[in-house]
Amino acid sequence: MNPSNKSTSKNKILGIVVVAGIAAVAAVTLLAPKPEEKVAEVALPPVADVVYAEPGRHTLLVPSQGSVHARHEIEVVARVGGVIESVNDAFVPGGFFQQSDSLIQIEPADYRHALTRAESQVATAAATLAQEQGMAKQAQREWRDLGTKTANNLFLRKPQLAAAEAGLAAAKADRDQAKLDLDRTSVKAPFAGRVVETLVDIGQYVTPGTKLARIHSTGVAEVRLPLTDHQLSLLELPLGTAISNGPAVRVTADLAGKEREWRGQIVRTEAAIDPNSRFVYAVAQIQNPYAGEAPLINGLFVEAQIAGKTYDDISVLPRQALHEGDHILVLNDENQLGFRDMQLLQAVGDQVWLRGELATGEKVVISSLGYSRGGMVLTPNPLNEKPSGLMLGEKNQKEPDTDESASGANSATVSAQGDY
Repeated sequence: MNPSNKSTSKNKILGIVVVAGIAAVAAVTLLAPKPEEKVAEVALPPVADVVYAEPGRHTLLVPSQGSVHARHEIEVVARVGGVIESVNDAFVPGGFFQQSDSLIQIEPADYRHALTRAESQVATAAATLAQEQGMAKQAQREWRDLGTKTANNLFLRKPQLAAAEAGLAAAKADRDQAKLDLDRTSVKAPFAGRVVETLVDIGQYVTPGTKLARIHSTGVAEVRLPLTDHQLSLLELPLGTAISNGPAVRVTADLAGKEREWRGQIVRTEAAIDPNSRFVYAVAQIQNPYAGEAPLINGLFVEAQIAGKTYDDISVLPRQALHEGDHILVLNDENQLGFRDMQLLQAVGDQVWLRGELATGEKVVISSLGYSRGGMVLTPNPLNEKPSGLMLGEKNQKEPDTDESASGANSATVSAQGDY
């Protein structure tokens, strides 16, 4: 075979191989699946919990606490000595009694005898005085018969008459003292109250000054309520003068497994500031503490809320709404973040009472944001219903009243505070 023919054959084979390879690559390229085009995701603004503001007329409730004690609590002491003859059925710890009830009867026989002797002394002194009066009149007649203008007092028996009059007065005083001692054998209650502790019993001999029992009144209960200077600024409470119509007080406590409530009134402030705590103590009085379903027992620890000043532009918000102590975060209609300075009036539980420029329906951020700047956009997550009526950005229209029950509940709260 001609060498030139062999070279031509090789070139043909190489061309076929190249063409086949190009065809294979093309086939693979055409048959390979095309990658899907990814659509860029839109970045959503961070989500923040918000509440709709509902500023309105509120009466500040200033919290305090203290222990209940009776208006009067005294130790009953024997005024006379003797053996205790009997005691009242109420003369036991916890016993109730009325004013003028006899709690203890001391044996009265000795004092009756003393009264009889004192009455006898009165009769004797009265007879002596009558005799001296007759003798003095006789002396005056005799002196006139002598015709002398001036008379001697001793002759006219004036000293004797004065002594007889003084003797009768002393005898009457002894008789009255004997009557008083006899009355004091019956130890009577000076007020309606309750026995705290008894210290004697039947058959025991007591002397004047012996402590018989401790009792307290039940007509009026009092609670000493400590107040800071800031709390005083929230109250319509005169200082240094008598309080004729003090703020109302609501007192609550857990008693027998239930929360109980009593109503009272601030009647006075104490004379000095406590040197240790720097508190001013206001005293609340509750009338007839034993008259209701649950008694306001002496010594019970209670929580108190005192009605303070009333404002027209108070916003009650969750405590988380307040940032750095004096401002809140608010979203506008475009959900852009803004800062608003507010006046903190008080913090009660998990709520803060704020005063400032905050309109009804504004969205207040209560979430804790790691980073915040003015104008940043957030996605609001409302936690309460949008208040009905005039809305932010809706100056000439009103929303349908879709939440009458919520609005009514809020009105009831404000009304209750107003009636407090």
